[in-house]
Amino acid sequence: MLPANYQQLKEELSKTIPVKRIITNPLQLLAYGTDASFYRLIPKIVVQVHTEEEAVEVIRQTGRLNIPVTYRAAGTSLSGQAISDSVLMVATHEWRKYTILDDDALKIKLQPGITGARANIYLKPFGRKIGPDPASINAAMIGGIAANNASGMCCGTDQNSYKTIADIRIVLYDGTILDTADEASKLSFRETHADLIREIESLRDEIKANPNLSERIRHKFKIKNTTGYSINALVDYDDPIDIIKHLMIGSEGTLAFISDITYYTVVDEKYKACTLMIYDTIEKACSVVPLLKQTPVSAVELLDRDSIRSIEDDPEAPSYFRTLPETACLLLVEIQGNNEDEMADKEKIVRNTISYIETLQPYRFTSNPKEYNFNWKARKGLLSTIGGLRKTGTTCLIEDVAFPVERLGEACVALKELFKRSGYADAVLYGHALDGNFHIVFSQDFNTPSEVQRYADMMDELADIVVNKFDGSLKAEHGTGRNMAPFVEKEWGEAAYKIMVRIKDIFDPNRLINPGVVINQNPKIHLENLKPLPAVNEIVDKCMECGFCEPHCVSEGLTLSPRQRIVIAREISRLKTTMENPARLKQMQHDAQYYSDETCATDGLCGIACPVKIDTGKYVKDWRHDKASGMAKSIASSIGNHMAGTTSAMRGGLNFVHFFHTVLGDTLMGGIASAMRTVSFKTIPKWNKDMPKGAHKIKDIATDTTQADKVVYFPSCINRSMGKSNGYEKGDVELTQKTKELLERAGFTIVYPEGLNSLCCGMAFSSKGLKEEGSRKSKELENALLKASENGKYPVLFDMSPCFYTFHEAYENKNLRIYDPIEFMLDFVMPKLTIKNPRDIVTIFPVCSVKKIGMEEKLLHIAHLCSKEVAFVDSNCCGFAGDRGFTYPELNQHGLRHLSEQVPADCKDGYSTSRTCEIGLSEYSDINFKSIFYLIDEVTK
Repeated sequence: MLPANYQQLKEELSKTIPVKRIITNPLQLLAYGTDASFYRLIPKIVVQVHTEEEAVEVIRQTGRLNIPVTYRAAGTSLSGQAISDSVLMVATHEWRKYTILDDDALKIKLQPGITGARANIYLKPFGRKIGPDPASINAAMIGGIAANNASGMCCGTDQNSYKTIADIRIVLYDGTILDTADEASKLSFRETHADLIREIESLRDEIKANPNLSERIRHKFKIKNTTGYSINALVDYDDPIDIIKHLMIGSEGTLAFISDITYYTVVDEKYKACTLMIYDTIEKACSVVPLLKQTPVSAVELLDRDSIRSIEDDPEAPSYFRTLPETACLLLVEIQGNNEDEMADKEKIVRNTISYIETLQPYRFTSNPKEYNFNWKARKGLLSTIGGLRKTGTTCLIEDVAFPVERLGEACVALKELFKRSGYADAVLYGHALDGNFHIVFSQDFNTPSEVQRYADMMDELADIVVNKFDGSLKAEHGTGRNMAPFVEKEWGEAAYKIMVRIKDIFDPNRLINPGVVINQNPKIHLENLKPLPAVNEIVDKCMECGFCEPHCVSEGLTLSPRQRIVIAREISRLKTTMENPARLKQMQHDAQYYSDETCATDGLCGIACPVKIDTGKYVKDWRHDKASGMAKSIASSIGNHMAGTTSAMRGGLNFVHFFHTVLGDTLMGGIASAMRTVSFKTIPKWNKDMPKGAHKIKDIATDTTQADKVVYFPSCINRSMGKSNGYEKGDVELTQKTKELLERAGFTIVYPEGLNSLCCGMAFSSKGLKEEGSRKSKELENALLKASENGKYPVLFDMSPCFYTFHEAYENKNLRIYDPIEFMLDFVMPKLTIKNPRDIVTIFPVCSVKKIGMEEKLLHIAHLCSKEVAFVDSNCCGFAGDRGFTYPELNQHGLRHLSEQVPADCKDGYSTSRTCEIGLSEYSDINFKSIFYLIDEVTK
């Protein structure tokens, strides 16, 4: 039950915002309220705003009712600045508009829901990028990047948001909009908010009249610093609007809502190379950094021996990582340039500058994609990788400090001694050495008062070392949040801190905007509201809720993301253990059935993005298995034992439906099918006009044995059941026949496995958690393929990528040479055929399994061979997910909501490698999607 004022807020907001986006459901509140920090607050209301007008309404109504509100984008922040126990206003999915403001892309205007990586994709054709480059750039959104003044590996203090902001559009506490790019807006603001302007001018003048304070501020911002507010704006600028603009950077959503921001872009150098310099001690490595700072390097990252150890078992890691001495330290150094000569000159300067300092082994700069990408992937994923090594139930913490570069060596020693004294044996040290910025990562148990006190004592001593011994920054780039709020005054001193408090009061006089963040009088706030992390399942227990998975999840924004599913699972586990609230537990379990289970595509793309490779889909399958009844397992076994009859029944059912579709037409058939689904309470699967008729049973498996090459062809049970859709060309044949024709034209003798119509890869069972039957069918198929291929003598072709991937994950006898349809066509078939009639334009869609096995480039290669122009759909899973496009069609609709805008107007056909996915793709694109085999066959005739 909502408190009265919150209920009133909900009623007021529902007049202008759809009620489904005003969330009060306990499960969703917990899920959306979670960020990457180790704190937890559960909001009373989450409002998903889609427009600036809606944001203004939320801000005005919360202000009117004296209700605190917190602004939020991706929630990848680490210091507790994006959580709330009041109202959480989320601006993500509909906040993705951008404008490149000139022909050379020197400036770009971005809404807060665009990820940093997406912004760089927009700028890539111009050879530009945004300045900030945080490790979380693939998940972190522009709103948070600006609000936290996030920096990263290469941007340092010269290309961060503070230095590269051109303009900003903000909504203040009273709903007023200030757009610094609009002269009329600025003029109006000066008139309507003259008192605020005078307050800013007064602060500016006071600081400039105090030479000691002015110099103190300049000195503090020579290194990275996000402790408190960006009060350097009061020193660097005179115009109040310019000061306001820059105060918003690093304000962590405590001063205003950022509606959009315009960045000056920076050059994205064409050539990049990096190297690993290994030194025998951390002190020696640190002594090199000031020298490198005088050379044209773009980045210098430091990894201590423990950091190296956390990644040394990665399959791509150099073997020598495992044999390095315990005192070793690594510097990851990058150079960038516009041409090879420039790169050679820069490398020469670097080598000459540090040649007299001996490394443990020779180093070389590499641009090799595999080596280069591993080096940076390993560095960017360090936080979550180390977090994944911690003991279940503990929290992964990261402290983010900065020191003068010339004192890095002694600072490292001091930090390591601190963690040794404090008993943090697993603490690792790494960071942006070029900027004096170190991250210290360690695991912390918050389950007992003594452990909480140990953390408190360590934090006090850390603050003393950073501030009193080195005059450094307690927060360099992760923001103050709740984590460092008690220490802001300690770092800055009374005079500067009072200025920060005045800034907060100027922009938030009622203290309602993200209260408790940056400015907080509670000296123990960093020890309160700690997030519980109970054990759930070993598949997901190492998750640190970083959110890197979310941009890759098809159900994110519809129901839950992988991170949110894990959050809910942890809460259910906690409630089961404590039994503190049986009613809440029951409600959570009920709601999780739909939000966590039924709308999870289990596609596994989250595992690709996750630094510790957590595949939440596998966890959901485990959950489904645990819930599966004996009857369900018995039915699965019966279906598996009668697969030929099952596919026959599917063919008959599809032909039955297709007959009525032919008689009734699209509109009438659609209406009847929709009504039947409604009256059956959605137990009858959804029908759409692209649903195929039944396939013909493969009866005659005799092939031309005079052909030179043999291939074992396994037609999937889906393609043995589903024939053509209405959108196919009149002369088209179903895929199993098309594959046969194509292979024979390429000179192959086809061998079908024995008992073909009874075989299945097992995906239909394993995806539903019926893993015993799934494993049995996979093994049965493996034996049949071994026999047909004469123990691996001949290659095996699968005609659907998902089936190939399922079998690829399950089969044991590596004598089998199995091939995805893309790889087989490109490597075996197309070299034997001649492209005669290439298409003008086609659209292709890589399904999930294609992405997981790294076949996207090969699919694109085939398409470019077959067509003059190719539109490559940029998307996650399509959301059809086997049969969920029929049973939970909202998942498919959500997954393909941006599909049609990516299909060129003059394109009439799309191609992929999964029959069920193609049904959904056809429905939501208004063009016909079918197997890439049809395109290959067409252009080679």
